[in-house]
Amino acid sequence: MTRPHVFTAAIALLMAGSLACTTATQLLGLKTEGGTAPGEAEAQATEVIPTLDTAMGVEPTSAPVQRLELHPTPTAFHVTSEDDPRAILDLADPDYLDYFDVPEKWFDYDTPNRAAYGVADGKLWGLDYEPDELYSWWSYTDKQTDLVYAEVSATNGDCVGKDAVGFVIHSSPQTAAGGYALEVSCDGEWRFLKHRVGKMPQEVVEWTASDAIQTGKDATNRLGIWDHFGKFYFFVNGVMVGQSHDTPHQYPGGAFALYVKAAQTYNLKAWFDDLASWELPFEV
Repeated sequence: MTRPHVFTAAIALLMAGSLACTTATQLLGLKTEGGTAPGEAEAQATEVIPTLDTAMGVEPTSAPVQRLELHPTPTAFHVTSEDDPRAILDLADPDYLDYFDVPEKWFDYDTPNRAAYGVADGKLWGLDYEPDELYSWWSYTDKQTDLVYAEVSATNGDCVGKDAVGFVIHSSPQTAAGGYALEVSCDGEWRFLKHRVGKMPQEVVEWTASDAIQTGKDATNRLGIWDHFGKFYFFVNGVMVGQSHDTPHQYPGGAFALYVKAAQTYNLKAWFDDLASWELPFEV
């Protein structure tokens, strides 16, 4: 081969090699000028590569959105009057909530001829074995309050007349006795009791009828008690049904308790759910 032919062949080989390198770099997505900038390789590595579906205009399927299911706020009532003492509270945002999903929070027992209590299926259930006006057998929790507004939902069992459910605040955390109670009866009345250690309960407000109370078997009522230095307001299903006071303020603080109280029915049962409380300011 003559020298011109050799020179021409060499140029052809160089051009073929250059084309091959250019094609390879294009296929690999690499740049031929200036090298690779710091971090550029990582950016290229995470670049989305079109799939067959997106190239053909088909939207890729996405996984369903998953969210944590939250408990609803138990208080469904709204204050509509500035004269309502609860107007100073955010009823949608309690300071304390108990959905009765932790059985250990409440004292459970079964004492024949007296009462039984336990937590099951997200509710506290109570059973009063025999009608008894003198004693109220209850379950209590260690949550303590002082200046407070508190609510709980109570559902009747197969009740009649003055068979009742009770909501207690400021029971002694040491003895589980004493405290103030709002009672609501099966036939649509309420009363305010001061439970006294070793004595009959004091009926501060006698049985009083209210249209706000749901009556009979399986009826559910939301009971509310406000205590601010012995000034009490009482609510049923968001409606203020009455008020009272205790001077001196014998039980300024303590624990919550709940009870079923049979007046006529043997083996009377009831259920409680969605306890909520709000701390009250020193001055209202």
